[in-house]
Amino acid sequence: MKAFLKQQRLVAFFVLAFALSWYPWVLALMQRRTSGPNPLGPFVAAIVLTAVVYGRRGLREFFRRIIHWRVGARWYAVALGMPVAICLIASTITLCCLPHTQIAPLSLEKICELPERFLFILLFIGLGEEPGWRGFALPELQTKHSSLNASLILAPVWAIWHLPLIGNEFQWPIVAPFVLSVFGATFALTWIFNGTKESVLLTMLMHATVNTVAAGLMFPLFFSAALVALWWTYSVLWLLTGLSLLLFCTNKDVRAATPAVVSAA
Repeated sequence: MKAFLKQQRLVAFFVLAFALSWYPWVLALMQRRTSGPNPLGPFVAAIVLTAVVYGRRGLREFFRRIIHWRVGARWYAVALGMPVAICLIASTITLCCLPHTQIAPLSLEKICELPERFLFILLFIGLGEEPGWRGFALPELQTKHSSLNASLILAPVWAIWHLPLIGNEFQWPIVAPFVLSVFGATFALTWIFNGTKESVLLTMLMHATVNTVAAGLMFPLFFSAALVALWWTYSVLWLLTGLSLLLFCTNKDVRAATPAVVSAA
């Protein structure tokens, strides 16, 4: 079994990550209810596979990525500022294209809740997902594929992982733009991960900022057709930004494909 897991470690990770994430949804469906995925599934799956395949040395490297914070101020500015900028630009474009759109007022209470919301998302959703998708799966993919191809493989898997939220948190009119935004975010996160020499912490910060600002603050202000228009604008901006960064702004000195952790032999 250990030899099989070493040989098929990426497939095993995906299977285990989905199993550990989707079990609340499956149990809820059996009771004719609905539930979202457990965000901690990818994190736990990555720890298990790293321990089995790479041992203690691999675990040390895995956790080093999560706490790797010495990356330079500009990367923090990018991780925290890019999601805010894209959200503001998308909202502005939507309001300019639909000038008679009625939006909900932005309350001071919601703004005051942002730090607490950000911290919760960072330590639950960001920590649950990013060490798995970026900390384990992406380095494994980049041992055989370029950063672009690795992202193109990872993005649909990450999008499918959100299936329990379809029809619930993500209503059907916004499913397509949501999937598009996942591809754009995947490109951007790959660029940040490689550019910071494998800092999962920075990808966690960007993930938490995206969910806090977009889903927690701006999207609830829009309704009906305006919300759908905002989603499409937002998603196209993410796709163009992420793809441009990955294709044209990647540091040529950063490795495009290196061994994931240590030798699995």
